Amino acid sequence: MLNHFGVNLQIGFNIHKPAYNIDWRINQGWDVVPREIPENSAIVLGDFGTKFKLKKLISSRLGLKYYLIGTRKAPKHNVFFGASINSNLGQADFTELSLGYVHSFNQKIKKPLSN
Repeated sequence: MLNHFGVNLQIGFNIHKPAYNIDWRINQGWDVVPREIPENSAIVLGDFGTKFKLKKLISSRLGLKYYLIGTRKAPKHNVFFGASINSNLGQADFTELSLGYVHSFNQKIKKPLSN
């Protein structure tokens, strides 16, 4: 934590991501687009190989949060604004803006002054 700023790093696995199949087919077309497409060809855009399976499975997020009250004060209630970028195996997928509320159940313990 950097008092008012926080960094969020997350790596995980996608359990269910049905729309990624369509996105892969559209965006992972030919490496080199032919000038003329043969009429009777069985051209398949973006085949579902190992690269597809890994990108569909592994997700990550990198974000930055700004807390209204500094975290050094250990407030019980705090509000934050955040921005993050989500990716599939390191390839950017989408960005996300967030507004959140944090409630801390931990009480700040004050030590008595010694004489």
